[in-house]
Amino acid sequence: MTLTNTPTTFHIHIPVRVLLRYGDKRLGDIVTHPGGVDGARKELREMQNQGIIFLVCDSKCDNRKPDGSCAGHPDTKDKVA
Repeated sequence: MTLTNTPTTFHIHIPVRVLLRYGDKRLGDIVTHPGGVDGARKELREMQNQGIIFLVCDSKCDNRKPDGSCAGHPDTKDKVA
């Protein structure tokens, strides 16, 4: 890993194994899926089978590591002091 002075934003991600342990209500409060909670569980299991162990909590994340976690987004906006 290379450290830089560039500020970087990371999206929050949750371990898939943790999500699969949640009851239906709690899981439904965290994730939405067109197939409901059952569809979400099925997709989460498929993700695990593909080696994806994290679910990013923002569908706009376009920079993910092979494990599913956010790889970071350099903050290129000018900061006002």
